[in-house]
Formats: sequence, C-alpha cells, structure tokens
Amino acid sequence: MRKWWLFEKQEEPDRTDYSALQAVIFTLIVIVICVAIRAVTWPGDKHVDISFIGQAVFIPMLCALGLFFFLMIAASAERLYTESQWEIAKSQENALKTYASNSLTLAGWALLTPLEEPALNMLKLEGEFPLAPKTPLNIPRDDVFEFTPNEQLFNRLLAPLTEKLKTSHYKSFESALWVRGGDESCCDDLRRTFQRLGLTSHNIEYLPECPGYSLINDWIDKARGYVFNQLLIIVDMHDEEGDSKAMENATALLLTNDYWKTEAEKPVYLFRPISGITDIEETLPVYLQVKPVNTPKTLWYTGLSKVEKYPLMQGLDEAKLVANRLELETSFGDKSAGYRWLALALAAEAVKYAQGDQLIAASDSNRLDITPLSSRLTALSTESLYVEYTRPWQYGGYAGLMIAFAALFGVSMFNDAGPSGELSHGMALFMMIAIIVICLSIGIFISVHTQNKAYEQMKRP
Repeated sequence: MRKWWLFEKQEEPDRTDYSALQAVIFTLIVIVICVAIRAVTWPGDKHVDISFIGQAVFIPMLCALGLFFFLMIAASAERLYTESQWEIAKSQENALKTYASNSLTLAGWALLTPLEEPALNMLKLEGEFPLAPKTPLNIPRDDVFEFTPNEQLFNRLLAPLTEKLKTSHYKSFESALWVRGGDESCCDDLRRTFQRLGLTSHNIEYLPECPGYSLINDWIDKARGYVFNQLLIIVDMHDEEGDSKAMENATALLLTNDYWKTEAEKPVYLFRPISGITDIEETLPVYLQVKPVNTPKTLWYTGLSKVEKYPLMQGLDEAKLVANRLELETSFGDKSAGYRWLALALAAEAVKYAQGDQLIAASDSNRLDITPLSSRLTALSTESLYVEYTRPWQYGGYAGLMIAFAALFGVSMFNDAGPSGELSHGMALFMMIAIIVICLSIGIFISVHTQNKAYEQMKRP
C-alpha cells in the first residue's frame, strides 16, 4: 500500500530570465574596451581594414560571449537546483493526488435499521434527530418459518437492489459477506436468497471479521483492467443470548468500475481511503492537501477514541473543513463493527439528496480509516511540470562554441602565416573539438551533480 507523505512545500522558483540582456550589455562593454585598446595599439603606418574589425570587434565579441556563457553555468546551476527540488516535490504531490483520486462507484446501496430514513433524520432534513438511548436497538423480525433468520434478513436487505442486480451491466457480480456470530454456512443462506430473487453471484466470499476500509483499497487495485462488480453485505445483529446497547444494522453496497447512469440518478463516487492511520497529526494534513474531494460538507464518524477524535477535529478545524459532524454512537448507541459500513451508506444517502461531498471516519483498535464520497470526480491538473530554461550543460556547450571559434579566428588573424596560422587543418579542428568537449563536459558534470544534490537534500518524512 502506498505511503501517504509529501515533501516539504517548496517555493516556486524565480523564473525571471535576464541572461540575454546581460549578455548584450557585457559584450558591448568588452567590445568598446577592445576597440579603444586596438585603436591605440594599431600601427600608425597601416590603414584600417577588415582585420581591425575582426581583432577589435569580432574576436572580443566571441570571447565575451564565451566567458559570459561559462559564468552563467553557475547561475543556471543554482536555478536547476531550485527547479529540481520544486519539480520533485510537485511530482510526488501530483502522484499522490492521482493515487487518491482512484475510485469505485457506488451503483446502489441498501440498509436496514430500526429507524426509518436514518440519514435524513441525522441530517435534520426530515424527522427528529435520533439520540441514544431513545433510539430503538432491534430490527423487527418477520415470523416466516420457511426461511432461516439470515434468509429473512437477506430478503429484506436485497429487495431494493434486486432490479439493478438483474440488469446486464451488473448481473455478473461477486459477493463478500460478513455476519456477526456467523460462519461460512451463512453463504448457503445467501445463495438460496439469490436463487429466490433470480440473481446469480459468481463467487460468495465469507469474511471472518468485519472488514475495514482497507478492503476498498484492495478492490480499487483489483478493479484495474477489467469490469468489476462487487456486492458487499454486512449484517451486524445482536447475539441471541447477548444484551447489547448497540443498534442492529445491515448494509448492502454495490461497487463497480463500470457505472451506467439511469435517468434522474446521481452517481456516488467512493474514493480511495486512507486506512490504518496511527499518526493522525502527520498523516491528516497530507490527506487534506491532496484533496480527494474539495470541500466535504459532513463528517460521519464512528469508533474513534479520544486520542483519535480530538486530533482529527483539530486538523479539520485548522483546514476550515466539515462544519457538520455526526457521530453514529450519539444517535445509535454503543459502537459496533457494522457502523463503519452503515456510515458509508448514510453518507451515500446524503450525496444522493444533494448534501455535498461527504467524509467518513471509522476506527478499530486505534487504527483510523478515512474515506470520502462525492457526486463529482476529482479534477486532476494536466499542466506539465517541465519548465523551459537554459540548463548548465547548454551554457557549457554555448561557451565551448564561442571560445573555440574565438581561438580559431584569433590564431588566423594574429598570425601572418596564413588562414590557419601555423596549425594544420587537422590540428585546428582538433583544437576546436577539444575546447567544445571540455566546456560541454563541465556543464554536463555540473548539471548531473546539481540534480543529484537536489534529490539528496530533499527531506523525506
């Protein structure tokens, strides 16, 4: 599983580029000085000819540009260092944003509780806000003796999803089941229920423990490359002999990566959770910075201990997010394993009723899971991080060219032995190539060294 961390925020580099203007000014100053010197040293009995221009203007211009480009290697290396660190940090942030934006679609969901419309009640849209211990704890049973208790529950829970599961888009689905106090024999009850409802599941997996949101991570990874339809059923009922103060609940969720929208239906996207958090103060700011959803409106949370709850709330306060916060235990009684999936269904109801993006937090054994829901997919930046500017190796190449031509023309113009002076054509070519290679090698070495240094000095958490 990917680690949720970011490099320290880097300031965007200063991209003001004055190198062309600086080169012109520097070159003009050198030319003026060289023209003055050559005018004073020019033989009095010799007419001013083209060689004066070459010696006083052309060669000094090449030398000045060569020196300027060589000096610019250091300035470019400084910019390369800051640009590299900014790009490294930004690349890691973009990669984490892309990872966080991975999602499945909640194509359908159903829930059973002793309350009618618990989501609308908790959101204060309809009815009274439920408060324990006044909340009824037990789901009414039907006295139907031809079905087992589990089959009766499955019939009621899956009835709202039956028509959707029969459609061609979702009829090829797999199932995962957890029943409190149950075992793999519960799969037989579910299989018989599917047969009565006219449904077929390719595979029914029994989960020995109520899963956390890390299961969603596994399914998001599994769903890459092929059509994925997964039905999750969580049945959290009281033991027959137990005396529980938690509310009974059952939840069914249909997750897919091949969502087909029907008329007047709003998609609900379930984004990649961050699971198993033990260092909330360090991890939460990273999660909020990558923004799987921009402005979650409501937080649904369950099972949080004090050492988790208060840092979470403080982090959300500092980010000025999620003013509406709903604790399931406040409404439904003592915490229970199935609440984390009930919270997911309640949050999906909130999205369905246009209550904005939702955030769900659930904890078990002081390991916090957080996942967001939204009716909109995350908009990722497509802007390239590549910045066009002259690198040190390029300045090295430019400097080598200028100095090489200055050396060649200098030998030619200040030597009376001919166009190539006392050098053979082969030796002149070798001299030029050697100068270019040396300057270019210096630029390449500084470029590589600077980038390596930028990587090494980035502080990874």
